[in-house]
Amino acid sequence: MTSEHTRLIVPDEQLLRLVNPFYATDLIPPQNYENYVAPEILLPRLRGRLFFFDEANLSWCPESGRIYRIKGTEYKVNTPGRNQRMYILGSLEYPGGGGLYEIYPHKRHQEFQAHLEHLMDMYPKDYLFVVRDNATSHVTPKLDTFLRSAKDKLCLVPLPTYSPHLNLIERLWHYMRDNMTRSYFYVKLTAQCEAIVEWLETLPIERFLSLMGLSP
Repeated sequence: MTSEHTRLIVPDEQLLRLVNPFYATDLIPPQNYENYVAPEILLPRLRGRLFFFDEANLSWCPESGRIYRIKGTEYKVNTPGRNQRMYILGSLEYPGGGGLYEIYPHKRHQEFQAHLEHLMDMYPKDYLFVVRDNATSHVTPKLDTFLRSAKDKLCLVPLPTYSPHLNLIERLWHYMRDNMTRSYFYVKLTAQCEAIVEWLETLPIERFLSLMGLSP
């Protein structure tokens, strides 16, 4: 991760646009794959950090799930009647277990860009590789100007389509739901957000490492 250049293995449309502003939006036809030579992205000689990024919905209406109950009794969870949502954006660092987690009222490309800017502010002397999925807000051309301006500090690493199992932060979201939001009603949505922030702040680093399949 200290190399001065990296070759694109997957012909990801966003990365190809950033490398070549004149790149056509049509991907390489399958019959030409054998002759395709992936372009290279020039990287500065900086220490590299690897993050796994994704969002998770925080819904005021609680999710239902498995729960212990007395046989013959009815399973009930209070709901607000009308749902509201917030969104947590997170970047989990591998293999250290650190990261950045922020709660926003939306999960558009504007919030994604703001999160990346805050992440770069946390590590001003490092080069950041951020693994992301192919959600529209992550690959939109509206991010191209920002990503080109940040090319000496940041590179977004694409995941294959429909592969959430490859994104390590998904394990954290599942663990969060099992412990904080499933089958539990908060009086206010803000109370839920505050509880999740406190939970993330107090979650032992050993648990972050365990979720990534690592030991201390």
